[in-house]
Amino acid sequence: MNPVTPGRSRSNDKGKVMRLLVTGLGILTLAFTALSCARKPVKLRWKLEAGKTYAFRAEVTGSWRIEGWEQGERGGDYGKLFTSEMMILAIEEDSSFSVQETIELIREGKKFKPTVVVYRMSPNGKIYGIESLEADTATQVFASQERREQFLEQTQPTYPDRELAKGDNWVQETKVVLDDRVIAATNEFEVKDWEKVEDYMCLRIDYKGQMVVPHKKGEAQLLDKGAAHGSIWFAPEQGLLIQQIDSVTVATTRVMPEGEETPATYIVEYVHIYQLEEIE
Repeated sequence: MNPVTPGRSRSNDKGKVMRLLVTGLGILTLAFTALSCARKPVKLRWKLEAGKTYAFRAEVTGSWRIEGWEQGERGGDYGKLFTSEMMILAIEEDSSFSVQETIELIREGKKFKPTVVVYRMSPNGKIYGIESLEADTATQVFASQERREQFLEQTQPTYPDRELAKGDNWVQETKVVLDDRVIAATNEFEVKDWEKVEDYMCLRIDYKGQMVVPHKKGEAQLLDKGAAHGSIWFAPEQGLLIQQIDSVTVATTRVMPEGEETPATYIVEYVHIYQLEEIE
């Protein structure tokens, strides 16, 4: 057996070190590439699949009070848990999604009759063509169809037709006709950063804005005026909303003839947490 010389031993050691360095650099390069890809500007678009159901869980906690009522002020706290299942009925020729959403209220362990809503949604998030197939007064999120449509139009984000990156922003404005005036309800959105939620890499978007929603309840003409701020976590690769947290204050008053004061103001303040739970 030929002895191994000290020179050969040092050469082998150097070779091992070089291989380890090359391997380490390769791993770092792959990690940096993956990180760069995750951080590059992206266009936010929903990517729903026909026949699939997307289950969400929504928790609403807050308080309500009545101000200016002749019988004295009233108020209280409340909490609600909703489950929401979006079934994708079809993908239309214009690439919009036909959605049937079933919303169920669970309060103190008791389930109520669900509200079923059908609507169209564009890949950029714009919702339109809303119709209620079935509703229960206990689970209705909105008092009327008119109120539902205006509220969603003013508060739900319509993503821009451009790529977005950290620090980008956009403004969403809705024109509201009120008596002889036209009022603009405005929402401002800002892209904050990439954040991981569960197993999803999401782009976090913070927003703030206000809403102006005229609607009717029986013969009464009512007006909702509110402010909201919150955060949205959207996963561009999957094309899904993963989580949304909203803090909202809404004051509802009756629209009175000129010169007459409104009899009372109904004020609701709540926090709404909305999370993706399951895809079937």
